[in-house]
Amino acid sequence: MIVEHKDFKIHFLSTDQKEKINSFLSKLRDTSKSISCKTSGSTGTPKEIELSKKALVVSAQNSIDFFKLKPKESAILCMSVDFIAGKMMIVRAMIAGLEITVLPVSANLSEHIEPSEFIALFPKQLRGLLETTEGMKALKETKNILVGGARISPEIEGNLYANKLSIYQSYGMTETATHVALKRSGYQKEDYYRAVNGVSFSHKDGCLIINYPKIEASPITTTDLVELLDPLTFKWIGRADFIINTGGFKVSPEQLEAKLEPILKCTCMVTGIKDEEFGEKIGLILKSARPVKGLQKKAFKNLLRPFEIPKSYVCIHEFSLTSNGKIDRIKTAAKIKDSVWENIL
Repeated sequence: MIVEHKDFKIHFLSTDQKEKINSFLSKLRDTSKSISCKTSGSTGTPKEIELSKKALVVSAQNSIDFFKLKPKESAILCMSVDFIAGKMMIVRAMIAGLEITVLPVSANLSEHIEPSEFIALFPKQLRGLLETTEGMKALKETKNILVGGARISPEIEGNLYANKLSIYQSYGMTETATHVALKRSGYQKEDYYRAVNGVSFSHKDGCLIINYPKIEASPITTTDLVELLDPLTFKWIGRADFIINTGGFKVSPEQLEAKLEPILKCTCMVTGIKDEEFGEKIGLILKSARPVKGLQKKAFKNLLRPFEIPKSYVCIHEFSLTSNGKIDRIKTAAKIKDSVWENIL
């Protein structure tokens, strides 16, 4: 059972999730010691895991303390409570005594959004708000903006900076009851994530290990490649699962995509293509409704290292996405399995 603050209130601007939220509240208030949570499926099929209610309380209290949330302050829930990010907004509100408003789970929130003390968003939702007058106004008047689930594109980063908006970008997972580290993005951009209270980091073979004894007795080993500055600070590089080895050089698709998107001015996905000479070569999947013509290597030469330059490309109408808006690399790669790759000359 989770202790509920007397000032906790919930307002349903959208009733789409009302039944699910009421069911979740019932589980939080009963005498059981854990709840079931669905993982996002970033690297595979989503699965159900059990999280202790103690873990939810520890994680929620960390957020409440960090963002200095007070009873009767306003918060907005616009994420699905099927997943941990949505669930934790409810838990934070219960413990802190927030007045939380439930919006539709949508990428287009501008017609519903109001300023608040605290909102959590996916990058796709943030992008949608930045593109409208109403959304921009609400963001500028919102005290704390937390963004997670996927990396923020250079376009979003630039838009935040241009409008002097700062947000917090989160690093975490279902197993840690959402974020274990935060960094500023936008106007006060930081390169490194910093641990929340009670968390420390180490690494093995470049992959991050999370030490969070208040939630999990054993260290949690991830497949996230990082540059570890100290036990409380790291820079995220990419996922080891997707690293491309081209002629002995290891390339992170996520880092290369961040470099390419401002040049290409469209969403892209980098993947490895089997190659006799290099083992793998860099392939570029472009989101484009029409064929792209005239893509040349010289467009990349001043911005990329030689081994990072894409050798082939293919166009796709839509990327497959996970539940939190990340590109589903496995399903997207399967979509173009029989496509003909065009050479980049």
